[in-house]
Amino acid sequence: MIDILWYIGGIFLILVGIGFSIGWHELGHLLPAKRFGVKVPKYMIGFGPTLFSRKRGETEYGIKAIPLGGYITMIGMYPPAKPGAKVGSGFFADSIQAARDAHSEHVTEADKNRMFYQLPVYKRMIIMFGGPFMNLILGFALTFGVLIGIGSYERSTTIVEVSQCVPSSFTEAVECSQADQVGPAKQAGLLAGDVVLAVDGKPVRNFDEITKYAIANPGTLSFEVQRDQSKVTASVTPVLVSRPSVTIDGKTVTEKLPFFGVVLEPVRQSQTVGEAFGYSVNVLTSTFELIFTLPVQVVDLLSSTLSGEARDASGPVSIVGIGQAAGSIASSDNVDPLDKWATGLMMLASLNFALFAFNMLPLLPLDGGHLAGAVYESIKKGFYRLRKKPNPGPADTALLMPLTYAVTVLLIVLSLILLVIDFVNPLSLGL
Repeated sequence: MIDILWYIGGIFLILVGIGFSIGWHELGHLLPAKRFGVKVPKYMIGFGPTLFSRKRGETEYGIKAIPLGGYITMIGMYPPAKPGAKVGSGFFADSIQAARDAHSEHVTEADKNRMFYQLPVYKRMIIMFGGPFMNLILGFALTFGVLIGIGSYERSTTIVEVSQCVPSSFTEAVECSQADQVGPAKQAGLLAGDVVLAVDGKPVRNFDEITKYAIANPGTLSFEVQRDQSKVTASVTPVLVSRPSVTIDGKTVTEKLPFFGVVLEPVRQSQTVGEAFGYSVNVLTSTFELIFTLPVQVVDLLSSTLSGEARDASGPVSIVGIGQAAGSIASSDNVDPLDKWATGLMMLASLNFALFAFNMLPLLPLDGGHLAGAVYESIKKGFYRLRKKPNPGPADTALLMPLTYAVTVLLIVLSLILLVIDFVNPLSLGL
């Protein structure tokens, strides 16, 4: 029963975090829109039937039943058709006109000069970038809060065990033979229980610092070690070996790294601002890479699911998969409560980085599509000024509604496939 409550609690934390992230995103659009005088009739978190709403001033604030997004309604998102432009007929022509007329029921005579499209380009860009920017800020804030405030597990400088040899393989259990080279730490006389205080006279906080120093300074290193009540010095010559390591995006690569021949005690350690920033940038970069290859990633996941293979743990997941992972971690007896909180918050940080990267794609109906339209408009107006031609007016992005529908359908299809995969072939965390 307790496990079930923890599982539900993990899912609840993620759902609340997702709802907050969506609301935070839309707030990034709402505040500058109101600051620049655009009329905003609605601010909604979610889609579908309205569960709760309250009107304050001219804006209705509400929560809807399906927490898969959110929106604010701004009047005049698209400019009217230019005089003399061909209207045409059919579905796409009707969709273009519908985009122009959207939210016209909220427009009064006093609002004629409060349209979004009437703003200068830079103000429209601030409004559209405001949403993704809020997710970016929240992603960094959560990551910094966890890595600096809670800390992450590091290889400490306390030696738990000394390896007898340099193993020939790091993929199987190590069995030393007489032909194997003696482990560097054993050869240097290091013992279990020793604590490394400094290397070549430089104090160290964790063994990762020692590894980085050894890479930059190959050869024999002088270890200052605390052993019981005394301090001793040992000369250690690490051996370069090929060993697998996991990158920030979950991929396994083989690197040449110094091998010392020690097993170290894991310890939770607060990270520096620079380390937390570097980690955040790496996650953000990996997220962009994942999103740019999303269709291929989804096809690969679908293929592995149909063939019965284990799915790639570093691949994309739906909101169901995120909830499953959060519930599994929260209900695991192998994870202590502080680690459960840290993992949940880091999942929300990654989600906010994903919302930023995804919304920056230069495709309508995403924020990046509106930003791309604004950039195009600026370039076009610049050329017109150079040629001393009249101002061409705002870019008519309503004409891109056919492309907008195509992108929307693609996103819906990919989302549904991910949902099915997460139900049929859930992500295994190995807990």
